[in-house]
Amino acid sequence: MKICVVGLGNIGFNLFTYLEQKFPGTVIGVDVDKNKVNELRHQGHRVTTDYRALTGIDVWLMAPSTGNQGQNLFSALEQMIIMPGSLISIESTLPPGTMVRIRKLLEKKGFELGEDLFLIHVPHRVMFGVDKTVCDTPRVIGAFTKACLEKGRHFYAPLVPLLIEVSDVRVAELAKVVENVKRYVDVAFAQEIYRYCVAEGMNFNDLRRAVNSKTNVELLGTDWGIGGECLPKDMNFLRKVCSSALLEGAEQADQDYRDRIVKQVGTGKNVLIRGLSYKTGVKDLKHSKAVDMVRALETAGNTVWVEDPLFSSEELKDAGFNCIDQYVSKEQSKEWVILERQTALEIK
Repeated sequence: MKICVVGLGNIGFNLFTYLEQKFPGTVIGVDVDKNKVNELRHQGHRVTTDYRALTGIDVWLMAPSTGNQGQNLFSALEQMIIMPGSLISIESTLPPGTMVRIRKLLEKKGFELGEDLFLIHVPHRVMFGVDKTVCDTPRVIGAFTKACLEKGRHFYAPLVPLLIEVSDVRVAELAKVVENVKRYVDVAFAQEIYRYCVAEGMNFNDLRRAVNSKTNVELLGTDWGIGGECLPKDMNFLRKVCSSALLEGAEQADQDYRDRIVKQVGTGKNVLIRGLSYKTGVKDLKHSKAVDMVRALETAGNTVWVEDPLFSSEELKDAGFNCIDQYVSKEQSKEWVILERQTALEIK
């Protein structure tokens, strides 16, 4: 069995290394980023940028960043040399309706699903910083035909703790989007309650502890806003097909929350931002609302310094930030406005 992982970003590379361990010598990865591929080659991984080198692949696992309309996924599908009898699993999170478009593309190429090609959707699930691999969590699987579903079951069942089969591939497609949008709405709600607690002089953490003592309720924490790649992207996916005042309000509430922090700081201040990564404990600045907050505060006329234990001073400097270690002692910073993740509205 020859397995190819398409797309070697955070999700795809995690899947790739997991499968390397499970199926030594049978897994290859492909990505359009030449620098990334060269770096991974130097680390000893079997990776390429050339789809023409990928022949005789039995299982294609598709994990590229989707793009606004799935364009990255379709670009990969057009370049793949697909062998009759192979399994194609779409792991990327999809805008609703994408699986139908993929089916039409493959049928135009002359394939009949369930006969000479097997197409499934198994949207990835992973909480970085919690799960070690994308196969640590139960996975949802959907397909257009029973034969496709059976082929997918045979591959995934030994890899994941639980496989949740759904009768309609659209359910699998929508499930991942709904999971992320549900979390988006929950965070937006937490931000609103946090704002109210600050205005009324109540301790938000005490409130969370009280509320979360009920086992079927969870009041989430707050941060610099709703960041990362997945939640805002999937909110956009869902809003395109589901008109909802609730979803619109959640997006507006998140924007208002971030605007409120900037307005509260004002202008002409020295500001220290503590915690710059997009998520606590994850060393990644991509899609970080803390980065957006730094730039918004600078645009408002403030001088902003940053610190984050996950990054060295040089790394922060190279990323274009003023690092507190380089310019001022922490004793001096006592006169500054200090903003920390999860307590950003409580100016110190």
